[in-house]
Amino acid sequence: MRSSLPVLTVVGIVCLGSFSAIAQQTSSALALSSTSQTKAPASPAVQLLKTRCLDTGLLRLGSTCTFQVVEPVTVGDRTFAVGDQIHAHVEEVKGVAGRVFLRTDRVVSAKTQQTTALSMVAVEQPRQPGVNIPHLLDGWKLSWEQH
Repeated sequence: MRSSLPVLTVVGIVCLGSFSAIAQQTSSALALSSTSQTKAPASPAVQLLKTRCLDTGLLRLGSTCTFQVVEPVTVGDRTFAVGDQIHAHVEEVKGVAGRVFLRTDRVVSAKTQQTTALSMVAVEQPRQPGVNIPHLLDGWKLSWEQH
């Protein structure tokens, strides 16, 4: 038994020494790379249009819903004002998953009553179309992004 104890002790010391050297090298490499590394440009923030639903009833495939803009925002080259009305249609309903997919087709300016074509999709997370089906349509708040 005496012969196996010194071997274990020597192996343990060698391993600890190796780990220590590796840790020092890794630490030095990380410090060098963090000082010489340039940050990647951040991806541009996605501007979301925020609305609330003016309709009541049920969401059905092909039905339309009217939403009112609740915050002024510029998305792309288009500026939206509070009170503008967004008209959207239901593209898909996944009842089992509890999700619905809506797409806008036009916006009516609250100030001028001018109707303009508009293509946006309802989102809960940026770049992920589709939203959870609400319990009530009236007052349903949604965010939209260009698509």
